Parts: sequence; C-alpha cells; structure tokens
Amino acid sequence: MKKRFSILIVSTVIIGLTLSLFGMALVSQEASAERVQSSYRQAPKPIHATNIKVVKKILLSSAVDEAKGKPKKPLSPPGQDKKKESEGAATGILGDTTTGNKYAIVIGICDYPGTANDLCDSDGDSLHIYKALTELYGYKPENIRLFKDMGGTTGPILNSVSYAAPTRDRILTAIQEIKELATSSEDEVVFFFSGHGTNGVAEDNDNEDIDEGIVVHDSDGFMDVDGYSTLDFIWDGELKTAFTGFTTTRIVFIFDTCLAGGMNDLASDGRVVVMSTEENKYAYVYSTGGSDIDGDGIEDGEGVFSRLFVNKGMLQGLADRYFENGNHNGQVVVEEAFDYAKDNIPGRLKRRQKPVISDDFVNDLLL
Repeated sequence: MKKRFSILIVSTVIIGLTLSLFGMALVSQEASAERVQSSYRQAPKPIHATNIKVVKKILLSSAVDEAKGKPKKPLSPPGQDKKKESEGAATGILGDTTTGNKYAIVIGICDYPGTANDLCDSDGDSLHIYKALTELYGYKPENIRLFKDMGGTTGPILNSVSYAAPTRDRILTAIQEIKELATSSEDEVVFFFSGHGTNGVAEDNDNEDIDEGIVVHDSDGFMDVDGYSTLDFIWDGELKTAFTGFTTTRIVFIFDTCLAGGMNDLASDGRVVVMSTEENKYAYVYSTGGSDIDGDGIEDGEGVFSRLFVNKGMLQGLADRYFENGNHNGQVVVEEAFDYAKDNIPGRLKRRQKPVISDDFVNDLLL
C-alpha cells in the first residue's frame, strides 16, 4: 500500500511538472508571438509634439508662371573620387549603377481631408514620379507603394493603378515592408513626398530644438473634417529611425514641401536627399499643372520644384546636360535633375524657394 501511494505521489508530481512546463511553453510562445505581432509591420505610436505649425505650400495661379530662366553651363567633370563641385550637384561622371531590385514609396497629397488644407483636386507629382520610375528607370509597379490624396485609382494612361490614402500608419508600415524586401546591398530605394511641411518640438529622439516633418492623413479614419484635427505628422527623427538598418545604402529621398531643408537628418553614406527649399523657406505649387497625367479627366496640380525636377527634368529629358558627350547615355541622373530644377525656379520665387541637396553618393546617381 505504501509502495502504491509513493508511486501515486511521484506520478502526480511528474504530471504536475509536465503540465507546468507545457503551460510555461505556451505562455512563452504566446509572448513571443505577441512580440512578433507587435513589431512586424506595425507603425510606431504617434510622437508627442508641441508648438506644431503646419506650413502650407503657396498656390500659384497657373502653370503660366513657368520658369523662364536659362540653365547654367555644364560643369567640367572633376576627378573620379572628388566631392561634388559647389556650383552644382552633377559631376558628369556616372557613379556605380545597380543590378539589384528597385523599390519606391511615392506619396503625393494635393487633396487633404476636409477643405482647409487642400491645394488642388488631384496631385500630379506622385503620378509623374511613378511614371518616371516605371517607364524610364526600370522600377516594377509591384515594387512601388503609391499613396495619393484620398485614395483611389489612376486613369487609363497609367493602367488604372490603385493607390491608398497616405495615412501615417500606412506610410511607416510601407517603409518597414520595403526594408524587409530590400535585402541586398545592390537594391535601390526611393522615398518621394510632395505635400505640406510642418515644424514643432517633437519627441522623436534626434535632440533637435525644432523639428521638421511631413504632413499626412490621420490614421484614425478622418472623423472630423474641420482642418488640422484630421492631419497627422511624420517627423524627421522618425524617418531617420525608420530608415535605419536598411541593407542597401543606395537610397534617394525627394521632398517637395515647405521647410524641406530640415529633412537633411536623413543624410548618410550612399544616400542623396533632394529638398525643394531651405529649412526656413516656403515651397510653391501650381493648382493646375496644365495636364492630366493619368487620363482620369481631372487636371493635376504640380509643385513648382517637382514640375521641374520630375516632369520637365526627367520625363521630358530637359535636365540631361551631359548627353552630348555620352556620359549618361541620354538618361537623366538625380543630380542633373536637381541642377535643372534649381536653375529654373521662377525668378520672382528665387529668394523664397531655394532647393538644396545633401549628396553622399560617389559621383552621379542613375536611378
């Protein structure tokens, strides 16, 4: 009887320990799954910020106010490994090209929630850069995350491509997705934003007294249509953190906003940061750009800078200064497009909108 009782006790202890260990394993797995779920493709919580000021692009009446200035003469190409000349960003010497995959996050906001912050009915900048990337630079449509206005579908000229509303969560999630896809050092990433800029004091871990950022849609569903309450912000320090840890160092950022120069926090080896204006200056926009880029029957608005940098400089090829000697084989590099845009900002705007570039790519970058 004692023997059976001892066996019963031992068996009970063993069963108890097994159940405990099994329970601990389940808890551990659940906790692990929870951690994965919370970190995988989830946007960070909104940053606490104070003294926020939305700095809106300034509307020009029409594209009749086009730039008429003459471009500068091409620079004499410097030595192969020298820094960019101060007179212009383009060297005339092609840097390393890539054999990797190409990814892009393209955001254009002309139509914000409500009416208080609208610039036009349809953003053309995002459509132009989408067209340039896919038709000129070999980007596959499935590798581009396109966000525009309130969401919808492009017209037939751009193959009726669907796009999402540019909320804070969707944009930050898209950056994380691209990070997980661009796993080769040969891969290339473009981040393009056209819309309003902002500044304020944000707790975004970059130790700046005044932070700059981009103005996007609120992620909570646009409950209120009374102006700023439907807006949200992605700060420069947040973008810097989001783009930390990319395998590739071949990244191009393009910002067409007021205060765009403040986004130079993103500068790093192998990167080019193109900014439509200085940190304390405005950017301008045409309410109608004079074209319907995707054929949906709505005339698209264009930023003054993006019209020159993308539409005229890249798509129309007007920025190809080194075409005659064949250095770039008729293709426009990022630095050429920047020089063209900077030189051709309308004369009456030159004191108010001064494009700047932070270029840490060796020689010129062909997308």
